[in-house]
Amino acid sequence: MKKARIHPASTYTDKYLWDLIRADSVDAFNEVYNRYWDLVFRITLKRLHVKEIVEEIVQDAFIVLWEKRHELQVDSLKNYLLAITRYAVFHYISRQQTIAARMGEMRQEEQTTNNNIEDIVNSRLLLQLVDSMAEELPEKSKQVFRHNKLQGYTVMQTAEAFNISPKTAEGHLTKALKTLRLKLGTLYLWVL
Repeated sequence: MKKARIHPASTYTDKYLWDLIRADSVDAFNEVYNRYWDLVFRITLKRLHVKEIVEEIVQDAFIVLWEKRHELQVDSLKNYLLAITRYAVFHYISRQQTIAARMGEMRQEEQTTNNNIEDIVNSRLLLQLVDSMAEELPEKSKQVFRHNKLQGYTVMQTAEAFNISPKTAEGHLTKALKTLRLKLGTLYLWVL
């Protein structure tokens, strides 16, 4: 019966493995990967609870370790890997919160826009309704109402336009508004 052969790198200290990694040893890197992958993964999973994202974060930590091996000063491989994944988790959560906040702002802007559009449509519909109801007014009251309320002229300007006194213009306007209020009130009760 053959004994399982133990790879010599499994007996090396982290410091010695790091020295080998800095000297471009793939075997030493693989040993660190095998030694710490599960630990870093489990600890990171406790923070994020999403396996796929955690796998990506842990994988990225090992990639950074390999790619920056000549630039990094690492005293403890385990602590470095845990620190870099912890930073990546905080960065991920922060990014998700920023995205969620922006999405919320966009939804709110969209809702406001929809409300504004709805308000505009409702105003136009009401204006059309009032205009069609004004058709049923006596001719002079109809003209004074449209000139003053729908076209935005003052009572004085309306009186001058129709060559009547301001009091007469006010009388026609009062009569038109009273009639329209009654009709709109009846319509409102009918809609309910």
